[in-house]
Amino acid sequence: MMKKIDTSDEGVLKRFMQEFFPFNEFMKAGLFTKEMKGDYNAQAKRICTFFGYETVYEYGAKTTSAHISYQKGYWPKDQGFMTVFPSIYE
Repeated sequence: MMKKIDTSDEGVLKRFMQEFFPFNEFMKAGLFTKEMKGDYNAQAKRICTFFGYETVYEYGAKTTSAHISYQKGYWPKDQGFMTVFPSIYE
């Protein structure tokens, strides 16, 4: 069962949602509905359900590594074989 989302500071939740979850793109993808516009608690709950988070602030908390393929001739000179995406909290 998902824990209740801490909404004690609505301003923090609003800024977090606006920075990491673009409403229009998520609505086009079917994750958000137009009725959710401006309802950051509803958006956060949907994100938690979709990703299996207990709190929306888990998003971006882990460092992730991935191999990204580039088109021949366009490999960035400073790019190694693996790309590391650091935690947003580092």
